[in-house]
Amino acid sequence: MRSFALAAYIGPSVLTLAALLISPVLYATWFSLHRIEYGTPGDFIGLANYALLLHDANLPPMLGRTALFTAASVVLTLVVALALACWIDRLRGRLAFAVQLIAVLPWIISAVVATLLFRWVFVHDAGLGFAALRALGGHATQPLNSPSGAMVLLVIVSVWKRTGYAVIVLLAGLKSIPAELAEAARIDGAGPWQMFLRITLPLLRGPLILVTIVMALSCLNTVETPLVLTGGGPAGATRVLPIDIYERAFVDFDIGAATTLALAAFAVNLLLVLGYVRLARLHV
Repeated sequence: MRSFALAAYIGPSVLTLAALLISPVLYATWFSLHRIEYGTPGDFIGLANYALLLHDANLPPMLGRTALFTAASVVLTLVVALALACWIDRLRGRLAFAVQLIAVLPWIISAVVATLLFRWVFVHDAGLGFAALRALGGHATQPLNSPSGAMVLLVIVSVWKRTGYAVIVLLAGLKSIPAELAEAARIDGAGPWQMFLRITLPLLRGPLILVTIVMALSCLNTVETPLVLTGGGPAGATRVLPIDIYERAFVDFDIGAATTLALAAFAVNLLLVLGYVRLARLHV
């Protein structure tokens, strides 16, 4: 009787989540097995869309750019966020609140607004970045016109936008570390670097795993930042996975390839989530 009551209580929520989360994946899978004509499924072609995608010469470079962008963004976000969290943890009073607010602010701002702010900074002859360079007597260059410069700027925007979330998670982890451990380490003669390596990092393993997975998922799925900042250019230098799916679907109208690639991205996301669950259980 108790089990029936529990099922009746949570059943509607479970069914609603299943309808909203699982049914689109099933429909996309069915969609990818058909020839798509004018946005409508036509003849059943099996795995032909997958075979065409595997023979696409543009796919390996795009996946390489995606991996580079994701890895650079995640690593730099972790480094910057960990440094900021350790610094904020040592501050007290209004200064700690002000620094934390400044660090979190980019994460609160809309991704489109944050990206436009950075784009306007580097608008030739009108951006604040070029005005500052001219004031200092420097030579203004346009990073968005350079393949390497555009990718570097894309990573910088990604790190700036996501650091706030990582700071919150890591700062919460730092606050949960017992003060007695640090005090005992100081009595034993441990220096700041030894305390960081032997106490702080091991006890932050859980928050670090969470931040790494969440940042990786965010970078793999974000379309706003590259679309607004670079549009995938110049010459496709910043055409990462979300941009590729978007342009296949809504620019080239290749719905079959876009759906197939989106399913592959979904599989990668699922593996990352399962990996986090597994690591979280091992940590506990």
